[in-house]
Amino acid sequence: MDNLKGKAKEMAGAVTGKDDLVQEGQLQQAEASHRKAALADEAVADAQAQEATEDLAEAGHEAAHLKGAARARAEQEESRVERQREGEHAVAATEAHQQEVAGREAAERKADELAESRLRQAEVIAADAATTEKQAAAEKRRLERQAAADDQQAAQLRAQTKN
Repeated sequence: MDNLKGKAKEMAGAVTGKDDLVQEGQLQQAEASHRKAALADEAVADAQAQEATEDLAEAGHEAAHLKGAARARAEQEESRVERQREGEHAVAATEAHQQEVAGREAAERKADELAESRLRQAEVIAADAATTEKQAAAEKRRLERQAAADDQQAAQLRAQTKN
């Protein structure tokens, strides 16, 4: 509307020979163009901020899901290893009764080494879960910083629009 008013003033000034009216009309048109561009920039900034917020929420949900899945896998593996260790100890105990003292000690050592190996495997899985959790937290922090930067940019654009 301001653009049309400016155009009308410019034409009226040109027809009547009033240069100040022509300049006023041109200024009004330029102001309308700047206002339109500022509103478009603000809409883009708002859309970017919304997208960053959605990305942050999605990353948070994904991180929580990955964290839960990693913990569940680690707990399952530890439980399986513990059950297997108990079974292996029972077998070793039976064999130990049938053998001499030296044979019993060797069977126990073998069962303990196997159990320790399985426990180390479970610890590796737990460490992987912790790493995944740290990576998810770092990604969340990055997305939060991005959202804050986008919010700041939107605020700057709004401030420029007001000026």
